[in-house]
Amino acid sequence: MIARQEKVPDESKKHFDELVEWGAVGFDPDRPHVPVVLDPVKVAQRKVREEIEEAERRVARLKAMPDLSERLAVHYEASQWRAGGGSEFLDAPAMVNARLDDVVGSAEHEILAAQPGGPRTKNLQNRSVDRDTSALERGVVLRTLYRDTVRDHPVTAEGAHIMSGRGASYRTLVAPFERCIVVDRKHAFITDHVVEGSPPHAAWYVTDRALVAFVAAVFDEAWHRASPWHGELRCRAGVRAVDAVSQPGGGIRTTALQRAILRDVAAGIQQRLTATRLGMSPRKLTDEITALKALWGVQTLHELTYRWATSPDHQVDDGNAIAGTDATDDTVTESAA
Repeated sequence: MIARQEKVPDESKKHFDELVEWGAVGFDPDRPHVPVVLDPVKVAQRKVREEIEEAERRVARLKAMPDLSERLAVHYEASQWRAGGGSEFLDAPAMVNARLDDVVGSAEHEILAAQPGGPRTKNLQNRSVDRDTSALERGVVLRTLYRDTVRDHPVTAEGAHIMSGRGASYRTLVAPFERCIVVDRKHAFITDHVVEGSPPHAAWYVTDRALVAFVAAVFDEAWHRASPWHGELRCRAGVRAVDAVSQPGGGIRTTALQRAILRDVAAGIQQRLTATRLGMSPRKLTDEITALKALWGVQTLHELTYRWATSPDHQVDDGNAIAGTDATDDTVTESAA
């Protein structure tokens, strides 16, 4: 029909388009709306040549597949190493979150979470509150361990305060610890220390019973060393003792004089130098240190230093207060105690 310059009917449009695609029909540049028949022999030769070239490319890809798969397998195996047949490497954030939500969402007895990353964003906190509340309503025991720095973060403190009221338990630890989540002592998520160059959010999902039990034991050990927390904020550096008790988590128990002594003890300064600087006798200093040990219920200077360093008292900035003469501080301390 085209060769006879006849109009191609609509029902033959599919065949017309196929001829154009093959290059058997073209269009006159001067009359672009008029199709022109091209030499079918040359069209067929060109088409055969194109098909042969495509076939050669396909054959080349097929030949390369075995070598490519072997090279890719090295990377795959590096991320899929097994620990007793029960470890899976998760690198994509979506994969980590999906697996975590699935396992945590199906918890039946217990969720242990060690979160050393510090304060949480508001969005993440809200998401966690909803998920953890659902677990608590199912009767799941929830224990979360944070770094001590969250006691200064209002958003994290608010979440801990809300969840503590619903039955969750929180503790904070000054010393460093590893991130992990343990569910029902059957599942564990741990930070990646195996795959070189993995992203910060990468994790291992572990189901091997021996390894999960070990991770849970490490969590329990850190939990016993940590201090209970119910979401109260502590006073921060730059807050006077007289103002601290009016803030959540205040409860300052020491005087300015006692804090001056404790700072020197923590810094390893000889007691005779401390006594001279504070204008007291060595015996008086000894009595003060004995009283401080009794205040915290400890026996040694090392224990006293640790308890002081992890207490709200440590965060108080006495500024230019004269040690031992701040009557207001003594009054507030007694009231707070």
